[in-house]
Amino acid sequence: MNTYKWFSVNNRRAGLCCLVLVVCFGCTKNFREYNTNPNNATDAMLQADNLATGVFFSQMEQNVFPVAQEPSFGDEIYQEVQNLAGDVYSGYMGASNNWFGGVNNTTYGMTPSWYGQAFNRAFLSVMPAWLAIKKKTEGIAASQHIYALAEIIKIESLHRTTDMYGPLPYLKFGSGSLTTPYDAQSTIYYSFFNELDSAIDILSTYVQNFPGSKPLASYDLIYGGDYVKWIKFANSLKLRLAMRIASVDPAKAQQYAEAAVSNPYGVFTTNDDNAFLVSANGVQIHNPLQIICFNFDDIRMGANMESFLTGYKDPRLPFMFNKAVTDNNYHGIRNGINITNKALYTDPFSTLNVLPATPIRWMSAAEMYFLKAEGAVRGWNMGGGTPQSFYQTGIQTSFDQWSAGSSTNYVADSLSKPAAYTDPSISTNNITAGANLSTIIVKWKESDAMAAKLEKILTQKWIAMYPDGQEAWSEYRRTRYPKVFPVVVNNSAGLISSSFQIRRLPFPLTEYQSNGAGVATGVSLLGGADNGGTPLWWDKNPR
Repeated sequence: MNTYKWFSVNNRRAGLCCLVLVVCFGCTKNFREYNTNPNNATDAMLQADNLATGVFFSQMEQNVFPVAQEPSFGDEIYQEVQNLAGDVYSGYMGASNNWFGGVNNTTYGMTPSWYGQAFNRAFLSVMPAWLAIKKKTEGIAASQHIYALAEIIKIESLHRTTDMYGPLPYLKFGSGSLTTPYDAQSTIYYSFFNELDSAIDILSTYVQNFPGSKPLASYDLIYGGDYVKWIKFANSLKLRLAMRIASVDPAKAQQYAEAAVSNPYGVFTTNDDNAFLVSANGVQIHNPLQIICFNFDDIRMGANMESFLTGYKDPRLPFMFNKAVTDNNYHGIRNGINITNKALYTDPFSTLNVLPATPIRWMSAAEMYFLKAEGAVRGWNMGGGTPQSFYQTGIQTSFDQWSAGSSTNYVADSLSKPAAYTDPSISTNNITAGANLSTIIVKWKESDAMAAKLEKILTQKWIAMYPDGQEAWSEYRRTRYPKVFPVVVNNSAGLISSSFQIRRLPFPLTEYQSNGAGVATGVSLLGGADNGGTPLWWDKNPR
């Protein structure tokens, strides 16, 4: 990351609410603030291949994982939203740089220009585009399928945002008032479920009435306008969100999860269902991780990934990471360490196996099998199958996705355990044994206690969801699995526990400056101080 350049640009733009509409002819449109009505397309545009609404979908989709910004800044925005938050907090990746003298997000010395970016992407790009679609389709019965798809994409984006911050200015977004109040995370989640149910019903009716129709094919970078796939995605998202609230509202969690699985279209079952953001319709998607790893030299394999993948002799390892150039072995960087010399944490450590054209995955079938395995362990009706069958199918589905061959020997392994971690540069970062090193094996044992079964499921799910560190971080916070190595250096001044680890991101400074009364409502709903140590609403598992 070019820290100076981005820091100055970010400060200059922090107060702006700019919506960049990325379409095949490079059109852009600015919005003064996120409460502004972006209803600027003319009625005549409605007749032009859904142009009035379609152009907003690319903007929404390219900001769920932020890749839609101008080329000189897009990769740095992704780095701040995703990479220097969930990717490192989940244990997937380790930072190889020491920004701001080592006092930054990775060591819990939270950097305002970084931790506000996820909020900005949601409320400066995704929500204005959604609002534009809402305004253009409001009161038009024949256009409700378009709004239904916008609702699904909005929820895919905003659930990631609320899972970073907690309360958000969600339900009254776009009301036109100068101050936008925040909603409790519980309110936001229950709204998600209602909105998903409505969207699923609308799209289901549409595909029954117009089979094979793809009215947004020219704009949809995920499924090319295939509504059947989007219905499956919505059900899968519903299952994900249902499991997220399992500890705080188990009855509702079971209700929503069982409804998602029993829906006629169901959830993802094969890798053909997987949701990937890809280049299409004149829009070129460049995977930001490739730039962050190879151009910036700012990220490497995480120490936890080394521990689990090498310990389990996992065949997916070479598809995920490259061997270090110094000794032809796999080495990961532990997070929250003192890096005085960047050169010590580049060549001796494993780069990511990612190319510029590698698609960006939103969700996979493997994740659904692990969710069903957990649901089955909890006694929920997951549509037939046992916890073991779902667990093993999830592993094989992940193997298939990575082209790693058969998982038969892998799932039968009752001996291999996560490996001790050795830092090839500084030995004080090593993890050799004790509470921070997992001892869970891969083989399913029906005689295991529920806690051991959950740890197996969540560990394999964690591996399968790579490289989506945001979702992995959320699941770690929800379940405490897998065991993620704690930071060595903690610059939070006691606000964040090293053992309990970071629970959320603080609200952006720009919100305190431009929406002070609104963000005050968010803090009051948070249930604690506005810092990284306060757990979210669904984060209720015992420490």
